[in-house]
Amino acid sequence: MKKLFAMVIIGLLLGSVAITTHAASTTGKTASGQQLSGAVVSCVKVALTKRENAVMAAFTTYQSWVVTTLTTRETSLLAARDATTKSAVKAAIAATWKAYKSSMITLKSTLNTSRKTTWTTYRTDVKACKWATLVQSVDSTTSSNEQ
Repeated sequence: MKKLFAMVIIGLLLGSVAITTHAASTTGKTASGQQLSGAVVSCVKVALTKRENAVMAAFTTYQSWVVTTLTTRETSLLAARDATTKSAVKAAIAATWKAYKSSMITLKSTLNTSRKTTWTTYRTDVKACKWATLVQSVDSTTSSNEQ
């Protein structure tokens, strides 16, 4: 769990450094040297905000479910101690740990799926912003040629 959290934090930090470095090197210009339009910048910012909010929501949901799972585990382990025979205690403890491990695997899988979906949506949104740039440039080229 700590390793997963540390990897996510490191990934976010490295990603922000890469984005900052890329932004500083391109200084708001496209590959052809033209300035990005305000609409494209706004579109990318909206996509970025949407992505970050979705990732934060996924982690918040994950965190609350982990706390719930840990509370359930504690309750079950305490209840297992109330059994009257040693074999019943042992069976209840084993069942509790099995359920806990299964829940944690499901939670991690759900978190990863959510994160992947969020990033896929973000990439699609950013591509749509770039497509809007191409459409705008074609529209402006057509209108200037017609005059």
